[in-house]
Amino acid sequence: MRRFRLPASTLQQKTLLYATKRPYSTTPPHPTDIWQTEPKPGDTVYVGMSGGVDSSVTAHLLKSKGLNVQAIFMRNWDTRDEHGECPSEADWRDVQKVCQKLDIKCHQINLVKEYWTNVFAAALDEYSLGRTPNPDILCNQQIKFGVLMSEINKRLGSAEWFATGHYARTKRRGNQTELHKGVDDKKDQSYYLARVGSHKLNNVVFPLGSLIKNKDVRKIAKDVGLHNAEKEESMGICFVGERRRFDRFLAEYLPQTPGDIVSRDGHNLGTHQGLFSKTIGQSAGIPGWQQKWYIYNKDIATNRMLAVQDRTHPLLHTREIDADGILWISGSAPKGLETNGSRLDLTAQIRHMQLPQKCTVSRTASGSIRATFETAQFGVAPGQYLVLYDGDQCLGSAVIQTPK
Repeated sequence: MRRFRLPASTLQQKTLLYATKRPYSTTPPHPTDIWQTEPKPGDTVYVGMSGGVDSSVTAHLLKSKGLNVQAIFMRNWDTRDEHGECPSEADWRDVQKVCQKLDIKCHQINLVKEYWTNVFAAALDEYSLGRTPNPDILCNQQIKFGVLMSEINKRLGSAEWFATGHYARTKRRGNQTELHKGVDDKKDQSYYLARVGSHKLNNVVFPLGSLIKNKDVRKIAKDVGLHNAEKEESMGICFVGERRRFDRFLAEYLPQTPGDIVSRDGHNLGTHQGLFSKTIGQSAGIPGWQQKWYIYNKDIATNRMLAVQDRTHPLLHTREIDADGILWISGSAPKGLETNGSRLDLTAQIRHMQLPQKCTVSRTASGSIRATFETAQFGVAPGQYLVLYDGDQCLGSAVIQTPK
C-alpha cells in the first residue's frame, strides 16, 4: 500500500505542526505503521459531497491523482423552508456545479427514510427523555459509513474506496485501521467519527486530514476556480439549519409539556416548555437577575429543571462520568482496559472542539466505563458522547449515563 502523499514542503510543515501540538501517545510505533493509505491511479473512489468547499476540494485532490472519482450526494432531509425550498436542493446544485467543473460524475442517493428511522427518530426518543444526543455522530455511524456505503455497492457497483471531507486521519497498524485527529486543531472532526469501526475505515480516505482549512483548503479551492471557495461553513445540525432555534424546531415533533424551573431550595424561578428545550449547562433564561441561572439537572418524574447561579457553581461541574454502550474502533478494548477493574490514563472529550481532558478510565463490574477527570468538567449531560483518545488516536466512544 502507498501513502497518501502531500508535496514535500507541505508534508514537512504539517509534520512539524503535528509534532509540536499533539499530546504524547502511550502507544509505541509499530513496524507496519503507515499513515493513510492511498488508492492507486485508476481506482474508483466515491466521494461523499455536500456542496461545501471541504468535500469539493477532496474530490479535486483525488481527481488530480489520476483516480476515477465519482461524487455521491446524500439526501437525508426534505422538509421545505418558508420559501418552499429544501436547503438540500441548493446544496445539490452546488455539487452538480463543482462536478461539472472537475469533470466527474455525480449521483444523488435518497436516504430520507433511513435517516429518519436510524438517526432522527432515535434522537427524538432521547430528547423526549430530557437527554442530549448527538445526531451528527449517529449519522456518521448509521448512515454515511453504514447505509450509504451499502447503497453505493448495491446501486453503482463495488466501491474500491470511499472518501469524505472530514478533517481526520487514518493509520494502518498491522491489519487494523486506526482513527487519528486531523492536523487542523480548529477543524478536527475525529469526535464525530468516534463510532465508525476499523472495518469500515479500511477503504476510507480523508485527504484533508493533514491540511489546514483556512490556509490550505480554501486556497486550493480558489486556485482551482471552484465557485464555492468562500462558501460559509454549515454549523447547525443538518436537519435543523442555521436560522432556527433548536428548541422551537424540536417542538414541532415533540409534545410541549411545560414545567417549572426551580432553585436548589425549591424556589420557583420560571417555566420551561419541555425537558428537551434546554440541556445541562445551558442558560435557564430567567430574566430580572444580575447573575445568570444555569440548568444543572432535570427531574424527569416531576418535569422540573433545577438551576443554580454562576457558571463556576460546583453543581455545574463533575469529575466522574459513567458511560455505557462503548464502541471501540478496533473492535476490542485497548491494552490495559481488557478486564473489569482495570484502569488506563487517557484523554477524553464530551463535545466537539473541546480541548482533550486528562482522565483515568476504568472498567466497571457491569461492563460500562467510568472516566475520572483531573479537572471537573462543565455541563456534562446524559446522552452526550464520551470520546476517548490515546494521544491523537481516537479509541472509541460511549454514551454518558450518569455524571457524578
